[in-house]
Amino acid sequence: MARRKRKNISPKKDKPGSSRSWHLSFTVALLVTMLILMHHSSENRYWHEYIDAGDRASERGNYEWANKMYNQALQYAQKKGANDPLVAKTKVYLERLEKVKSRSGRR
Repeated sequence: MARRKRKNISPKKDKPGSSRSWHLSFTVALLVTMLILMHHSSENRYWHEYIDAGDRASERGNYEWANKMYNQALQYAQKKGANDPLVAKTKVYLERLEKVKSRSGRR
């Protein structure tokens, strides 16, 4: 029996603007975007740590420690700039603490 010759089909070569390079570019752009978002989301982590510590102390009635933690958060926020929204948020926490302290009769 005679064997048939196979046609030699060479694989298609990608052109510079092909879909493979587009997928690679898209993947790289997506990874860079994710890294940037992760950096910005962790940027205020320390502020949140101070606020959370202040909240826990306030709930336990430890107003001195809560005040200290809120002031640490305020200092952190002020380092970012006087117009940073965290400054205003921190002042709200401090005002709330003062109201709680005045209600409980402790200073």
